[in-house]
Amino acid sequence: MTRREAWIRRELAYALTAALILIGFLAAPGPRPDLGEGSRFMGYVPPGITRAEPFGFDDPESHILIVYLNGSKGEGKPDLCDTSRPGINVPRTATELGGRMVGGYRLAVFAFCTRTKIGGFHRDDGDGVPKVVRRADELDLLLRHIAKSGFPPQRIFVMGQSAGGWAGLLVQRNNTERFAGLIAFAPAFAGYHGRRVEAWQRERDKQADFIGQADRLNALIFGFDQDRFEPVRAMTWLRDIPGVTYVALTGVTIDGIACDGPDSHGSVFKDCFRLTQTRRILDFIESSLTVPAS
Repeated sequence: MTRREAWIRRELAYALTAALILIGFLAAPGPRPDLGEGSRFMGYVPPGITRAEPFGFDDPESHILIVYLNGSKGEGKPDLCDTSRPGINVPRTATELGGRMVGGYRLAVFAFCTRTKIGGFHRDDGDGVPKVVRRADELDLLLRHIAKSGFPPQRIFVMGQSAGGWAGLLVQRNNTERFAGLIAFAPAFAGYHGRRVEAWQRERDKQADFIGQADRLNALIFGFDQDRFEPVRAMTWLRDIPGVTYVALTGVTIDGIACDGPDSHGSVFKDCFRLTQTRRILDFIESSLTVPAS
């Protein structure tokens, strides 16, 4: 081998090594998004999950992942995300899905407590960005990280109540391929219907118009007649989006089972909802799967 041939071979080897390093860098999941305090799998914990690798599924091909996002308090009030027991910030309707089988896959429910606790909209000391938008951005970042970690987006579902469900709508509207489907319970974020100040009403209507222009979404949405935030009559725009299944309930009695308490906005936390609507949720998840189990 001549000196020139040896030099060419050495340079090619350097170039190949650099290319492999670059490919590995681009393929790596990158820094893990900030999982706010309380973020955890509820009930069933998939094999391979550790503190260092919160989405290191041993066998992602056998699972469906549900990312749950809790509701919010007022814009300037810090949100709580207590996942220590089912039924506090995460309803049993969600937590009891963990470990169940759907379409040959095992469900895993991850409660995502966002870092964002307060927002900056319509506040003298704020930056104008609503809390729900910040939370949607964090959810989007988490979903991209999970996909890069090796979990198929076609078996990721987002589930959320109130502002958690609205954040899911924003993410799906921006990128329908980020996850397979959305299950939202009484999505809302801008205060009580009919009692909003003008700035909040404009922001709510702007976001509703943005979501409503979607060509298609894949979502199962539950609304309630007596909801003080977004009653059924105020959500016709959402019901008209192709691919959205909007289930209108009274929140007083559901399928013959009386609901305790007057707050229909939080009906997902009640037995009347869990006992009557879980099968509908499971059917939606199964019907949304695009890749059959092996």
